Amino acid sequence: MDTKRVIIVSSLAALLLVSFFSFHVHVLRIEAVRERQTVFVRTIKPNSTFSTAYVHSVERSPVREYFRIDTDFRIVLYETHFSSCNTGLPTTLSGDERFSRDGDHFRIFNMARVVPILDLWVNAQYENTLALEGEPLIKLPDLAGNTLLRVTVEEVSIFAFVCMKANLS
Repeated sequence: MDTKRVIIVSSLAALLLVSFFSFHVHVLRIEAVRERQTVFVRTIKPNSTFSTAYVHSVERSPVREYFRIDTDFRIVLYETHFSSCNTGLPTTLSGDERFSRDGDHFRIFNMARVVPILDLWVNAQYENTLALEGEPLIKLPDLAGNTLLRVTVEEVSIFAFVCMKANLS
């Protein structure tokens, strides 16, 4: 290889290496808190949506919460559905939120509750799931067992993202 090609290839390799550490992406990350281990990660964009669902431990009724990633990459709760208004279930409205009864369930909508960290106690008996657009339904206890999971949106380098993905394998 002549000197000119070596310089070009070396420059491209250096540029690629620098970009690998310099360029960042936003990710939706799920961590098993006790183990301090990432158990799920995927890139996320503004206006991406996801929902969580579970069977309420006391009321034994289904609950589904709907979230959106806003333009500042924050998790925002925008709607929740549930079948009972008893112990531990939503009953208070804030701001412009609305409450309705739709068939066999209640609904709070027009919400804009910023959730900096979403902590979820998951257990197979409560059927905890996560639904992300374009992804198969995720059974949350399958990620790390019956434990506390933390859902966050983080800005990480492409290198950090690749390392997180590699550690999931």
